[in-house]
Amino acid sequence: MKFVQLKSIRDIVMLVASSPASNVIQHMENEGDHLYFVIGGTLSEVFLYFVKTKEALEGSFITYNSYSGEIGYSDKVMHEPNISTIPVVEIINQDLLNEDVLEKLGKL
Repeated sequence: MKFVQLKSIRDIVMLVASSPASNVIQHMENEGDHLYFVIGGTLSEVFLYFVKTKEALEGSFITYNSYSGEIGYSDKVMHEPNISTIPVVEIINQDLLNEDVLEKLGKL
């Protein structure tokens, strides 16, 4: 697995908004950090695109206005022509990222 640490939430939103394959951002807390990530890759390699923050984002959805470039947060789906609503999926338990991977992410 390869890691791609992105600079900001805006970057991961832009990645998801421009991808035909991924339309959700996954979230989990790890040792006080909040990891927001998308898994992608090829047939032979897996990539974890992520942003690490100290504070959790507000709302269950991230909104992206493709006209203005504005990013916002909401607890409900927006139904406007220029706004994409990206769900934030909350992970409470997983075995996709093992302890070694989580330790590496904690050091980045």
